Amino acid sequence: MIRAYCAGECMVELRGAGDGLLRQGFAGDSYNTAIYLKRSAPEISVHYLTATGADPFSQAMRAAWREEGIKDDLAFVVSDRRPGLYVIELDAAGERRFHYWRGESAARRWLAELRKAGTAALEGAGLFYLSGISLAILTPDERRDAVALMAALRGKVGKVAFDPNYRPALWSSREEAAAIAAEAVRNADIFLPSSEDIHTLFGAAPGQEAAVLRDLDCPETAMTAEAGRCFVDGALVQGGLAPKVVDTSGAGDSFNGAYLAARLTGAAPAEAGKAGLALAAKVVGFPGAVIPR
Repeated sequence: MIRAYCAGECMVELRGAGDGLLRQGFAGDSYNTAIYLKRSAPEISVHYLTATGADPFSQAMRAAWREEGIKDDLAFVVSDRRPGLYVIELDAAGERRFHYWRGESAARRWLAELRKAGTAALEGAGLFYLSGISLAILTPDERRDAVALMAALRGKVGKVAFDPNYRPALWSSREEAAAIAAEAVRNADIFLPSSEDIHTLFGAAPGQEAAVLRDLDCPETAMTAEAGRCFVDGALVQGGLAPKVVDTSGAGDSFNGAYLAARLTGAAPAEAGKAGLALAAKVVGFPGAVIPR
């Protein structure tokens, strides 16, 4: 059985439910990717690498993972910490804005706890995936160590995949984030940016995305763009437009999950791009980052 490991942070998600009410769920970019990978290819054994507390919210979070078929054997327990929390604010077009409370998030300990346990469990897996947020929640020294882990795993796992998912509030500067992200790309087999990442993180002017991607020089790149498009190794892949956009939360994560599932099960990159676009078009029609099964 193919094993896939996604590393990062799952948080308590609160989103509007009408009449001033908020609905609770659990989400986070790398976790969303893990869910959509599992839903897209149930035959893959998907594991979530993170850390949680031992509190009721953490227990409910883990129960939600089990319901999705996500394994928590590398989800460490840090008893004196709690999950992070965020609230989604939507505009009339369904574009989202996030408000975070995550300073003492247990997930910030994912790399430290993995070091204690050792990385042998990751070896032989089909995939190791992480994002810019997975790196950003670490200390500056740990960010470099996590990139070194990516390098060490190449050749020991089938593919190392990276989504920069740039969130400025988590970094001291764009330059710091870009330097770490570029090093991560150099140690990845699959690079999954959005065109917005290429503009805001790497400073590409409109129309210059291809030049930046060439400089980053990842063996395989799938860049999402507006209007239901992606560019897979520079070639345009056009998907259908979403019939209705309710909430864009999780759109890129669902693309990643479906894309990686397709690649792990033998699809060519362009075919995987179509699968990613199709799922993303569905996901934006529902509120929240993780849509109902």
